[in-house]
Formats: sequence, C-alpha cells, structure tokens
Amino acid sequence: MGNSARKPRKLGIAAGGGPLPIRVAEAALAEGREVFIVGVEGAAGPEIERFPHGWVRVGAMGRFLRLFKNAGCEEVVIIGPMNRPTLRDIIPDFRGLLLLPRFIKRMKTGDDALLRGVVEFLEENGIRVIGAETVLTSLLASEGLLTRAAPNAENEVDIDIAIRAAREIGALDIGQGAVACRGTVIAREDIKGTDAMLARVAAMPPENRGAPDRRAGVLVKLPKPAQERRVDLPTIGVRTVEGAVAAGLAGIAVEAGGAIIADAEGVAHAANEHGIFVLGFPAARVERLKA
Repeated sequence: MGNSARKPRKLGIAAGGGPLPIRVAEAALAEGREVFIVGVEGAAGPEIERFPHGWVRVGAMGRFLRLFKNAGCEEVVIIGPMNRPTLRDIIPDFRGLLLLPRFIKRMKTGDDALLRGVVEFLEENGIRVIGAETVLTSLLASEGLLTRAAPNAENEVDIDIAIRAAREIGALDIGQGAVACRGTVIAREDIKGTDAMLARVAAMPPENRGAPDRRAGVLVKLPKPAQERRVDLPTIGVRTVEGAVAAGLAGIAVEAGGAIIADAEGVAHAANEHGIFVLGFPAARVERLKA
C-alpha cells in the first residue's frame, strides 16, 4: 500500500532585495518543500543562485508567470524590497504590454495598489500568493519588548503621534512609517523608504531630534489602512536599528502581527548595544487612535 501523504507543494519565491528571500527559502526547505526563486533584476542579489532560480526584468510579466508555471509552483511568496519602478524602468514582454495599462493606472495610485495588481495577475493565472510569515512564522513581530530598554512617558506620547502620522501617509499609499520627537512629527516615509527617512532625520540639527547623549523620538512602522498583507508588510532589520541610532532616536515601535522583523536576534542585539528599545504594540492601539 503506497504512502497517501501529499507531498508539500513546491514554493515559488518572487525575490526583491535583502536577506528575507533566502530566509524564506531555507525555512521552506527545512519543511521538506522544494523552492524556486525568481529574482527581480536590479533588486535581488546573486545569493539566490544557491537555489533553483530564474531572473526576470521589471515588466516581463509573461516570463515571470512562465518561470513559476514551468517550475511547478502552485504557491508564491513575494518578499524583499525593490525600488518602485518608473515607466522608463519597465521593459515589457508581450504579456507585459497587454497588462501595461492596468499597471500604469496602479502605479499612479501607489505601491500597495501596484503590488495588489501583481497578486491579482498571479492568482488570475492559477498561482496562489501567500504571506512569507506562513512559511517562516518567526518573521512576524510579537507584542511586547524585544529589548532591555523600554519607552518612557515621553516616548509613549511620540509613539501615538507617529502612529497617527503613519496612518495618514499610509492612507495615501505612500509610506508605512513616521518619526515623532518630543511631541512633533519630524519625518514621514515616502517612496524612498525607511532608510532614507532616517537619514533625513540624522541630518537635522540636534535641537530638532534626539542625540547620542539624550536620545529622543521614535520610529513607528505599521501597515497601511488598505494594506495587502500577503505582500510588503512593514519591515525592520539591523539596518533600521543602525539608522535609528544615527538619527538619535530612543526607539522603534511596530504593530505586532502587522510587521516583519528580518532578524529578531540581530535587531535585539544591535538595539541593546546602543540602549534603544524595540517594541511591538497591539493593533488595538492603532484602532484606539483612529478617533
């Protein structure tokens, strides 16, 4: 009598930059799943070539779909940052040309709308898109402190202010984060991303932000109100901590269950080394601040 257990589905990974595509691939392999990675040219790194893989340029939607189909992938994770393309960056294949009007319209709306278009395209063609956290559950931020340091009363006020600011910018589908310091919003994330926002804060005069000897201010990241949560959840990593430290901030706060921590152990170590906090706040806090 044969084994009736179903073999785990092969997992496709649409890879942008950073370490997360590799971590998801390794987690899938540890579960006994085969993987196939499609790297986006100009975003994914050469490290994906350790795995069965293919490359695709932005706009080549026919090749994008064909690579996953030919590899036998029924499920796909879309993970890793990539710069929002301009029309000049897009070099479509025939399928991409047919889809171009749809994607141009979505590009004008914002990043999340564009990613929802990619999800819809894959699912219209029989491939299910799943969240990275369904493969690597440890990615999701949990509620509570990740660090020895904790927010003080001033920081708690800044967290609430930055939550409201992040929601406002998220509602416009522009960014997922904001920085508040001593009761004032001093930066909002734009299409250039979190690292660029923190660099802007670091370049501000010391009187407008925190400093190494008197840390103040908090970076908050949370999902956009209409976020497609299977792709592009807010993400922090060791680099985010380094940016917050350079900006003189007292800490980082993210929505528990609504953000990814790329390397929780590394993030905790880096934050503890510099005495800043990393906090996962409950989604209920965001709801409370809607009024």
